[in-house]
Amino acid sequence: MKIFTYFVEPASYTIDLIANVHSKQGIGHAFINKKSEAKTKESLSSSTFLFDFSITQKTKFIRSIRKEHDFIIVNGYNNYVFFLTFLFNIFSANKKYIATESDTQLKIPNNIIKRIIKYIYLNLIFRNKYVLGFAGGSKIHKDLFIHYGMKEERIFMIPMIVNNKKYYHEYKIFPDKFTFLFVGRLLDTKNVDVLCERFLSAFSNKDSELIIVGGGPNLEVYKRKYNNEKILFKGTVFGESLLRLYHNSSVFVFPSSVEAWGLVVNEAMSSSLSVIAHKEVGSVHDLIINKETGFVINDWEELEEKMLELYNNPDLNRKMSENAVALMKDYWNYDLYTKNLLFSMHKVEKWL
Repeated sequence: MKIFTYFVEPASYTIDLIANVHSKQGIGHAFINKKSEAKTKESLSSSTFLFDFSITQKTKFIRSIRKEHDFIIVNGYNNYVFFLTFLFNIFSANKKYIATESDTQLKIPNNIIKRIIKYIYLNLIFRNKYVLGFAGGSKIHKDLFIHYGMKEERIFMIPMIVNNKKYYHEYKIFPDKFTFLFVGRLLDTKNVDVLCERFLSAFSNKDSELIIVGGGPNLEVYKRKYNNEKILFKGTVFGESLLRLYHNSSVFVFPSSVEAWGLVVNEAMSSSLSVIAHKEVGSVHDLIINKETGFVINDWEELEEKMLELYNNPDLNRKMSENAVALMKDYWNYDLYTKNLLFSMHKVEKWL
């Protein structure tokens, strides 16, 4: 069976996934875009970028890939690659199976027009028996497909994964100064301003610091507003420098209120960090809730409360840290991804 995957962008986690899973399974790939915010040092010289193609070339390429392969996997369902692949499949006598890989949570739009459009479009594609759902997590990400009419037998949990091994270290040594770490783009929805305010409220007189990693439109604003020696803005950091920050921190804090998944949670837990994350972060359902790897917060009072709880209880923090890295080593890893992907492939083989 010939399989092909379209990735949205050449992000670091995507390149690692290709090297550790897709290439080993003989799965071909192409990228829709050419650039990514999530930088990588890996060579991409052998990859295909649809971004470089003309409209005619893109259409011919997508058509030929569908024709030459038995199973096509597309990251997302609202891009032109998925739409054209789906359209070609409808008008072809030789049907192929198409999987849409998505970390999107089930969210019903408040706007009635958007709600109707979304309902019509997703019901159209999700009820098609040749479309499969690859859900990034086992809970709310699966709910999206179910809500819009996809049968459960066509839904597979294909976990959101980073290369955990990059972040492992032999023995976690907590820093003398209790260090909270945030990593992510400094957008309004990340609530870094709230994090800074709550940190200053609770930790001004404690031996602690808050490190903020990430660029974005709010970086300079926050640096001016929270000009305090206990809050360190590092800007954009990659590679070994980022790894050292993970390893030299005490707790990872991620108060984002709009987050489909949040791969930085994977990175932090693989680095032996307990996590405090907002309930709207998609990964909490599989990586934190009932896993004793951290806390899921509902509001900002609880954010401050849980930060203080881990600061005042080092034994609890260490235990959560150990649980976090154990989960990533023993379960939420490339072995799980490969196992679930192979399961879906065997299903498709039976259906062909």
